Amino acid sequence: MGKSGCLFPVRKLILKCGYSLGDIVMMTSALRDLHIGHPGQFVTDVRTSCPELWQNNPYITHLSEKEPDVEQINCSYPLINRCNTTPYHCLHGFIDFFNERFRLSIKPTVFKGDIHISVQEKTWDSQIRELIQEDIPFWIVAAGGKYDITIKWWDSKRYQEVINYFHGKIQFVQVGDYGHHHPKLESVIDLRGKTDLRQLIRLVYHSQGVLCSVTGLMHLAAAVETKRGQPPNRPCIVIAGGREPVHWEAYPDHQFIHTNGALPCCTDGGCWKARTTRLKDGDKCDWHGHLCVDVVNGLPHCMDMITSAEVIRRIEMYFSGGVIKYLSPRQQVVAERGVEATAKNSYDRQKLNLHNAGMACDRFIQTIPAFPNRYQGRGIVICGNRKNFADVRNYINRLRELNCELPVQLWHLGKQFMHERAAKFLPRLNAESIDANKMRRKFPARMLNECGLIPYAILHSPFREVLFLDVDFDPKFNPEILFDTPNFRTTGAIFRSESNSDQNKKAEIVWKSCALRRPKERLFETGQMLLDKEQCWAALNLCLWFNEHSDFYYQYLEEEKETFHLAFRKLKKRYLLADQTV
Repeated sequence: MGKSGCLFPVRKLILKCGYSLGDIVMMTSALRDLHIGHPGQFVTDVRTSCPELWQNNPYITHLSEKEPDVEQINCSYPLINRCNTTPYHCLHGFIDFFNERFRLSIKPTVFKGDIHISVQEKTWDSQIRELIQEDIPFWIVAAGGKYDITIKWWDSKRYQEVINYFHGKIQFVQVGDYGHHHPKLESVIDLRGKTDLRQLIRLVYHSQGVLCSVTGLMHLAAAVETKRGQPPNRPCIVIAGGREPVHWEAYPDHQFIHTNGALPCCTDGGCWKARTTRLKDGDKCDWHGHLCVDVVNGLPHCMDMITSAEVIRRIEMYFSGGVIKYLSPRQQVVAERGVEATAKNSYDRQKLNLHNAGMACDRFIQTIPAFPNRYQGRGIVICGNRKNFADVRNYINRLRELNCELPVQLWHLGKQFMHERAAKFLPRLNAESIDANKMRRKFPARMLNECGLIPYAILHSPFREVLFLDVDFDPKFNPEILFDTPNFRTTGAIFRSESNSDQNKKAEIVWKSCALRRPKERLFETGQMLLDKEQCWAALNLCLWFNEHSDFYYQYLEEEKETFHLAFRKLKKRYLLADQTV
């Protein structure tokens, strides 16, 4: 007999799984049903991607992988490969795996995952109460998702229409993980990036309802118990489309809005495709077989068919049916405090990644304004710092010796970067000092460093035609004549080529994210550039945007040099690449 007195020996198991949140919630239910169906036969521990899900779980016993009688099991659920043709819910997935692996006959006992909140956690204030000092009913909304499966995203504008319709009746709280896609919504309490998994679980516990696509939050809405005084089952609207069969994902008390059977691509169940369009991030989800075959209005057709009016109707059902109530007038006023308190969120300034850089770039291009008429004449732009102060002075003197009468602007990043004597000698040489940090008050930039200062200075200098010069070069002639050359008049952009033609291999994936093949030509030498801002306006704005996101792009590109090259190629702007300019 085993330790518990049963006829079977006790088996010690460490169950491992690296799947995503929703999958691990399903695994919690399988572990519960394993112990309920076969009490005393197993001692279990887990190693999963979401350890916070297992806190307070009564079926977990700490086990060491070094113990000789411990079995380590890599868990999966092959049943998903038959979900279109067999009548099972995803709750059966890990149960089926356990049954096959251990020769058992486990059956589901509850139609939800197994998440445990301690008595102490239940006494803690919710994040919403911490913000507004009162408890109010609220709904959680997740209006995006991960980049691996973009086909599950619904249009953020439609989410906003739903929120606008219920303004003053329902207070929505927006959540989303860093590194994922969650566009900002208006009139919400914005907790994007401000909840770890355990905090999210507690937020679900305090919530009145949930609005999301097919995602881990949907499974938490079912698995996490409701507060005392609330309905036993939490209202949840799931915008599902046709990617997955309804019987595999839906919970009986959720409003699961699907289109299975409405389109040829999902007439026999879910299509199980991964992405609406390619993200060009090198992921296998970009492969042809993983892409949606029917895209309408930038959405999978199955998601485009789901209107904001339909989502509104499904939400209203819970209220008109009397399950829950809208905000009271007092609660409406209190809720606004939470909206105001979270109006500023660093989530929208987070670092780009390989998955979203291409999309972010395309979105930015659509926002570039028309060329303004505030720029006049010609001038020279130089970037300086304390280290090259003497070189800058000598360089401008040299230009004047060559009879160059063009005005000169010396750009820098504040007093700590510029020698105090610059203010004395520059005016005598028809030159002026420009503090870029002060200029940022008028023309904001997300991030500005010494390399990014170059495109920023070119773009925001007052000249329409700009000669940018690096003081490392020794001018041999008056550069004013370059502005009137046929090549400049035709292209509006002349760059000097790098003498070293070796290409940076790391950059290829960034070029690919911009839907470009890296050209087989020498790199730009940005120490000498001649630019007509009217002709190059869009490309210069894009170049600056690349540098504003230098925390991402400089991992792959040779700082600002390749950002000019990439921007001009992306926007198909003509340029001349010369061996020498000055």
